[in-house]
Amino acid sequence: MKKQFAFGNISAYLFVLPAAVLMAVFIVYPLLSSISLSLTNWSGLGTRAFVGLENYRKLLQDPIFWNSIRLQFTWSLLSVVFLAMFGLLLALVVEVFVPFRMLIPVFRTILFMPMMMSLVCVGLLWSMIFNPMIGLLNELLQALGFLGEADSLDLLGNPKLALYAVFIPCIWQWSGFGMVIFSAAMQGIPQDIMEAALIDGCGKYRRVRHIILPLLIPNVATVCTINLIGGLKCFDLIYVMTAGGPGNGTLVTSILIFRQAFVNNAHGYSAAVSFILFLLTALFGYVFFSFSKKMEVYV
Repeated sequence: MKKQFAFGNISAYLFVLPAAVLMAVFIVYPLLSSISLSLTNWSGLGTRAFVGLENYRKLLQDPIFWNSIRLQFTWSLLSVVFLAMFGLLLALVVEVFVPFRMLIPVFRTILFMPMMMSLVCVGLLWSMIFNPMIGLLNELLQALGFLGEADSLDLLGNPKLALYAVFIPCIWQWSGFGMVIFSAAMQGIPQDIMEAALIDGCGKYRRVRHIILPLLIPNVATVCTINLIGGLKCFDLIYVMTAGGPGNGTLVTSILIFRQAFVNNAHGYSAAVSFILFLLTALFGYVFFSFSKKMEVYV
């Protein structure tokens, strides 16, 4: 006797089908296509020559690739630490230390506004600010006496400092994201806890240290996870401001992939680098997410 399927079971598969098709078209197929391409030597035109694992052997021996991985994870670490930290600081200032409650929405709006700008606009804006000849930063340092009239500070032209200089506008733009999440979490703290702390004589700093911060640990883990994923796929801001230079000082792996594919026409090698970056991103994302979930359980 044939097994009869309930209509509810069939309808459940039908509801899932559109999402499954979209995932297959936009995630599974591109991933499999990239893996297939990484096993070939292809310039973008003509036929693909199958080379097996040659591209992977080449990249494992390429110091530029390993340097790009180091820079990529340096940027990701900066994103995890500083974007979460500045977002938390802004949220505390807005929700706890602003004296007039009616000004809180105004401060939230102002601090969140940089996120509404495109990364290209932000990169061009801060490139002008960092310009050693006409930039606002040098003008300010000269006015404050930190630089002489004939001196200039070229942060984007220094291979050792360029990556950190590019990260400054990232803080300026994306700290508002963490602020919104932390502000929403603070508003969700039960008022009876805060009122009991006030009755016991707790000031603002003690309330922040002993009540607010411990209750925000799950949200800190969430923000750090999102920032890690965003940091691992950084491209726009760095490319607009430095294009991977000076030298290879800001040549993160995503820019290396772009350069190999569309400048050097080495699409097979570029696909191999992108697949390795995908594996590393999945691995670190899984480890970090598992760690953050344990933190939430502990709290």
